[in-house]
Amino acid sequence: MESPLISVIIPIYNVEKYISECLESVLNQTYKNVEIIAINDGSTDNSLDIVKKYSIDNNYIRVLSQHNSGQSITRNKGLDHAKGKYIYFLDADDYILPETFEKLIGLMEKENLDLVQFGARPFVDNVDMKLHSNFYDVKDFFKENKIYNKNDFLREVTKGFRPSPCLYIVKKELIINNDLQFISGVLHEDELFTLEVILNTKSTMYDPNFYYQRRYRENSIMTSNSIEKVKESFDSYCIIIEEMNNLKNKYTDKLEINLIKSRMRSIYNGLIHKEFDEEYKKNQLMKIKAINKKEQLFYRSKYKVKKCLKSILRYSSQ
Repeated sequence: MESPLISVIIPIYNVEKYISECLESVLNQTYKNVEIIAINDGSTDNSLDIVKKYSIDNNYIRVLSQHNSGQSITRNKGLDHAKGKYIYFLDADDYILPETFEKLIGLMEKENLDLVQFGARPFVDNVDMKLHSNFYDVKDFFKENKIYNKNDFLREVTKGFRPSPCLYIVKKELIINNDLQFISGVLHEDELFTLEVILNTKSTMYDPNFYYQRRYRENSIMTSNSIEKVKESFDSYCIIIEEMNNLKNKYTDKLEINLIKSRMRSIYNGLIHKEFDEEYKKNQLMKIKAINKKEQLFYRSKYKVKKCLKSILRYSSQ
């Protein structure tokens, strides 16, 4: 019996330095029933030409192109064209190990899983930054070889949530049957999409191997230091919190609500500790209605105490 098809959706925008390595990592999979849906999102470099050259020799690479519309619309377009039983989102500047699909789809087929989660190895590429290498390692929260039902998964993922869809392979019917899409017009759309995927997952497993190779590079959303990008990122997180709050009308089980609230609080706490224009930060946070005043006061007070302690430590070390 033929192995099930997996659709690999790759949004492409000005990644001429990295796209070959990304595509090669999929083409060289030991698992062969793969379709690649490469969507050019208005690249102004040679990314599209590179992908087209690959598609000439590989008829299972489909190349789509559009005016620059952002990653959400690009990924949604990929979903519309995907024919596979399974969906995998891959960022064009990253890559995966050769045995990724053979191991993980084998697991999904054997255990009839909705989703499988796995680890990642982060690395820096020509950028000066410190990596939190343990961020993508969640083996402290999930057990290998254990099948999690929905309730068990919701309990554990509250502590081990990772937003990137590149860390999951998902059964397509889960996405389609629940009408899940990436929200457009904001950054960090992964937070909302992955949250809803998890809220609809009935059976899952965790593989601790670092199949995904996550690159941190110059001028990406995660590494850019421009004031405009930082503000856009901050404002997007504020919108995401409000959108998550709206999910409480759709998901009403206690464990579902707990996860939604946990994600809202985590993002809000991260925004408070973001180091940039304090006045701008204060004004934007005050606009958030989804976090009640009591919680806002708690997080602000906690932040002020930490900031004060840092100042004391810095002064005492001089």
